[in-house]
Amino acid sequence: MRLVSGNRQCVALGGLFLIAILVLAGGIAAGGPGGPGVAPRPRLIADGSVAADLQTLAQETWERFLTVFAARIGCFGDVHLRASDTLASRGDYDPDTATVTVRVPGTPAMLQSALIHEWAHHVEFQCPAHVDLRPAFLVAQGLSPDTPWRPSRAPTTMSADEWADIPSEQYAEAVIELVLGGRPIPTAARVTPEAIRAIAAWAAGEQVPQPVAAAAWTR
Repeated sequence: MRLVSGNRQCVALGGLFLIAILVLAGGIAAGGPGGPGVAPRPRLIADGSVAADLQTLAQETWERFLTVFAARIGCFGDVHLRASDTLASRGDYDPDTATVTVRVPGTPAMLQSALIHEWAHHVEFQCPAHVDLRPAFLVAQGLSPDTPWRPSRAPTTMSADEWADIPSEQYAEAVIELVLGGRPIPTAARVTPEAIRAIAAWAAGEQVPQPVAAAAWTR
């Protein structure tokens, strides 16, 4: 009698265990690798122009970038990577195809800085919530909160000073400092510690305080 009861209990427990496995499997299939409601990690997709050493550097840097922006990975998607030896600048981002192009050859510091700078633009263009960061970032930079984020029509040729005055570019340079702890390749773009902290808070999913009055800005 006790043996039969024990067998029935084992069968019941086995059935519950099987159901739990099926539910978990269904949840993973529906919600991706992280389970229901967890966004998949955006991928770095390199094409045939990217040499093996650059691909290794880029992937390692991408992981560091995603660690900083962990709370926002559901807001931007995969990014494509290509290399060019004819690119006029150190890097370029095409928002229509979500493609970053970097100039090669280059030192690891130059390539890493270019990658993070362009990935910052990737987040900027692909994540709608990025607009919540901009007023606080502008004020932290000493700019009016209604300063245009970027020119509506950028000139074909631009001086270093003109480029450095664009808030979008200042933001991308600030992201380099946030991810790497500094800028290995200095540029003319001015970045304040307060601006870096504002990006860090937003990247971590925190509510970034919005400016309430223009009195806070100085330029």
